[in-house]
Amino acid sequence: MQHARLLLASLLLVPLASPRAQRPLTAEQAAAMRTPSNARISPSGEWVVYTVSVPNLEESSTNADLWMIATAGGTPVRLTNHRAMDDQGRWAPDGRSIAFLSARDGAPQIFRLGLAGGEPEKLTDSKTPVGAFAWSPDGARIAYVAPRDATPDEEKKQKGKDDAIVVGKDWVQARLMILDIASRTATEVARAEAILDFDWSPDGRQIAYTVAPSPRPDDFRATDIMIADVAAKSTRKLTDNPGADLSPRWSPDGRSIAYLTKSPKQATITQSRVAVVAAGGGAPRLVATDFLYEPGAPTWSRDGNSLYFWSAVRTRNEFFQLPVAGGTPRQLSDLQGSAGVFGSEAVSLASDQRTIAFVRSTLETPAEVHVATLDGGWKQRALTALNPEIASAPRGRGEVIRWKGKDGMEIEGILIYPVGYEAGKRYPTVAIIHGGPSGVWNESFGASWYNSAQIYAAEGWLAFLPNVRGSSGYGEKFLAANYRDWGNGDYLDIQTGLDDLVKRGLADPERLAQSGWSYGGYMTAWTLTQTNRFKAVMVGAGLTNMYSMYSTNDLQMVLEDYFGAEPWDDEQAYRRASAMVHIKKARTPTLILHGQQDTRVPIGQAQELYMGLRKNEVPVELVFFPREPHGLQEPRHALDKIKREVAFFSKYVLGREPVLQ
Repeated sequence: MQHARLLLASLLLVPLASPRAQRPLTAEQAAAMRTPSNARISPSGEWVVYTVSVPNLEESSTNADLWMIATAGGTPVRLTNHRAMDDQGRWAPDGRSIAFLSARDGAPQIFRLGLAGGEPEKLTDSKTPVGAFAWSPDGARIAYVAPRDATPDEEKKQKGKDDAIVVGKDWVQARLMILDIASRTATEVARAEAILDFDWSPDGRQIAYTVAPSPRPDDFRATDIMIADVAAKSTRKLTDNPGADLSPRWSPDGRSIAYLTKSPKQATITQSRVAVVAAGGGAPRLVATDFLYEPGAPTWSRDGNSLYFWSAVRTRNEFFQLPVAGGTPRQLSDLQGSAGVFGSEAVSLASDQRTIAFVRSTLETPAEVHVATLDGGWKQRALTALNPEIASAPRGRGEVIRWKGKDGMEIEGILIYPVGYEAGKRYPTVAIIHGGPSGVWNESFGASWYNSAQIYAAEGWLAFLPNVRGSSGYGEKFLAANYRDWGNGDYLDIQTGLDDLVKRGLADPERLAQSGWSYGGYMTAWTLTQTNRFKAVMVGAGLTNMYSMYSTNDLQMVLEDYFGAEPWDDEQAYRRASAMVHIKKARTPTLILHGQQDTRVPIGQAQELYMGLRKNEVPVELVFFPREPHGLQEPRHALDKIKREVAFFSKYVLGREPVLQ
C-alpha cells in the first residue's frame, strides 16, 4: 500500500465539474461527453486503471489519458496529462507499475509509469507503431505487435513518392516482438501477414498468438492459432480449422489452451464457440455447444476448472462461468445495463478472482467505471462520475419492448420516452436502425452520433430502436433469420414495431422519421423505396446497390454469407434487395451522410442514391465528411451529424425551419 499512498500524495487530482442547471441534454453536451474504456483491475484488487477520452469541439480532436481509482471508491487520480493519446493501461504482475501506449513521441510506443510518481519512461523505440502488448508473467519482459520496418528500398520509394499500390498485395507484415525491460532490447520471435492477439504461457517460455492470411477484413474469418517458443524463436501451428480460431488463453498449469472457434461456412451468421486443446497439439474439444448466446474471449479460473467470459444476452451483457469439463454456463451477473466489453477483450479480474472491473451504462445513465464482487452474489457499484452535467439533466425514460413480426416471430427493441412524457399523448417518433446487420441495440446510453435516442428525447421525440431479425444477442437461429431475406422480414419487423407503438397510442402516425448507419443506412434507403409513411429519413453510410457494393467494398464474403452466392451467379438476389432498383417509387425527403474515406461502404453507394432521388425530384441533401472512414471519429463531424439530422427531421416532420449552426 505504500506505493499507492505515495501516488495519491504526488499526482495531480482533478476535481469533477459542478452540475449545471436542470435542462435537457443538448447535442453539444453529447458530442463532448467524457467516455471511459479499458478498465483494468490491479492484481491486488485494490485499484482500477482506466482510460478517459475527452472530445475537444474547438479543435475537433479527442484526447485520452489514464486515470486510476480505488475499488473501495474515492477521488480518481489522473495518471497522465498529455496532448497525445494515452491508452491501454496494463498492470505489471507485481502491481507496482503500469505500462501503456502513447503517441507522445510520434508513432505509438510503450511507456511505463511507476506508482511512486514521476514522469512516464519510454520502453520501446520501434520505427513502426506498436499495437497490442502484454507483460510476461514474471514482469521482466513485454510482448508486443508492430509492423516490420521498411526496407531501404521501400524508404527510398516513400521519400520519392514512388508509392503505387498493388491491390491485394501491398501490405506490411506484422512482427511479434519481445522487449527485455532491463536492457531495453527488442527481439523478433515471430512474423506473419497479420497478428491479431496473443497470450503468454504461465512459465513465460511460449506465446500463443492468432494469425490471419492477410490484413484484409475478409481474411479474419480464416485465422489460426500459432505457438512461438520465445528462446528458440521457432513457431508451430496449434489449430488448423478452415474457419476462425482466435483469442487463445493458457490454462494455469500450461497444459491446455482455451480459445474461440467458428466454422468457415456462413461465418457471418453463425456464432463462435469455446474450444479447449492441449498446448502440445491434438484434437480440440468444444465446450458448451448448446449455449444459446455467443461467448466472448475466455479467461481461466485459478484452479483451471472453469472459464469466465462476457456474452451479449438480448439487450444486456452478462458474465458467465463455464465448467471446462462440460456443462451449462452459469450466469454470475445481473448487470441491468450494458458493459463496454467486446469479443476479444480480456475479462478484468483481480488475482483472487473475487472482484471484476468493467465499464457499464444504462438506458438512462452514461458510461462509468464499475466493479462487482463475485462471492456472495453479484454486487456492482459505480466508481466514477465523469459527466455530472449530463447525469443531472432530465433524461428520457427507457424500456425494453416486444412485439410480433408479420410471421409471428417475437421481436424486441428499446423505447426511449420524451423528456416530460405525458400519458395519452402521441409523439413524433424516430426509428433508429442499427448496423451489422448483426449489430444489436443494448441497454446503453444513447447520446452519440450513432445512437442519438436521448437527444431526440430531449427534443420531445419518442425514439424507437428495434432489434430486427438478424441481430446478435438472441441466438444463432435469430442471427441467421434474414439469410437471403434482406429488405423483407427485417423491414417488416420495423413496420410492425411502429404499428404497435401507434396502436398503443404512443407514436403519431403522421410524424414519423427513420435514421440508420451502415446496414441501418441500407434499411433506411430500402424503406424509402417501399413506403411513404415516413415524412423524412436519414441514410448514413448506407448500402444502396448491392450489385455494385459487392465488388467495391472490403467484405465480399459477408455479402456471400447473406445472399448465398456471388452477384454474377445470382444477380436476382442482389438486385431484388437493392434500393436503387426501386428508386422510382421513392417520395420521402432524404438526408444522406457519408464518410468521404469510407472503404467499408464506398461513397459511390451514397452518390447513386443521391442521383436517383435528385433525378426523380425527391428532396435530398448529400453531405460528405472529409477524412472520415465508415464511422465518424472527429468531434465536430459527430456534432454536425447530430444537429443536421435533428434539423432535417424538424423541417420535414414537424414543419419547422431550424437554423443549423
